[in-house]
Amino acid sequence: MSSGGEGCAWARPGDIIVPIGRSRGGITIKGRSDGEETKSRILEHASSLFAQKGYGAVSMNEVCTAAKVSKGSLYHHFPGKDELFLYVVEVDTQNWLNEWEELRSGISGTEARLYALGDHYAKDIQNPLIHALEEYGRSHTLSKEISERLSHIFESVTEACRVLLQEGMDSGYLIRGDLDNYVITLSAMLEGISRVHEITGKTDTPETIRAYYRAGIQILLQGIGSGKMEQ
Repeated sequence: MSSGGEGCAWARPGDIIVPIGRSRGGITIKGRSDGEETKSRILEHASSLFAQKGYGAVSMNEVCTAAKVSKGSLYHHFPGKDELFLYVVEVDTQNWLNEWEELRSGISGTEARLYALGDHYAKDIQNPLIHALEEYGRSHTLSKEISERLSHIFESVTEACRVLLQEGMDSGYLIRGDLDNYVITLSAMLEGISRVHEITGKTDTPETIRAYYRAGIQILLQGIGSGKMEQ
């Protein structure tokens, strides 16, 4: 389902062109042709608009003007606003995952990595695209295709939790248990802190937000930590 009612061939998350780097003001993608450069420019300006105004307040005409592209060019790359917005979110999510993998590769030990994952979530708590995505979900009756696409975005993020928890059980640092239950518990805690923070409207410092996540990780480890020292 697209915002303009057009038919579309859905781009799957695996088709994402991985950006060079992540920025909250926009997304930059390295293009190899005029078409890819145009798509990159559309994504950069659409990301900025969605971040500033949310999903509902942005029009495709506004994206055309900001990106300096024709309607024909915009709709060639993105048949509707749904496709454009979800692609922006997918690229942003992939950037978040790329950043996490870079951080994770420089840290050893399950405990240190879990705290680092909490810190990574804490840094992203004010990401305006997250709020735009929540607005999008509330304002739509989701088709099967969109639901599957949103599910894939969520699952790609929870995979970071799954990998760490599996490593912890394999090393004996965490009590062996149902991995799926562990993943749901850790993901719910990490996502829940962000949601509660938004609902309460608190204006905490980055250090305070980081402390919330670290306290959550500490409580988790008290519950499923085996007491075994890591090598």
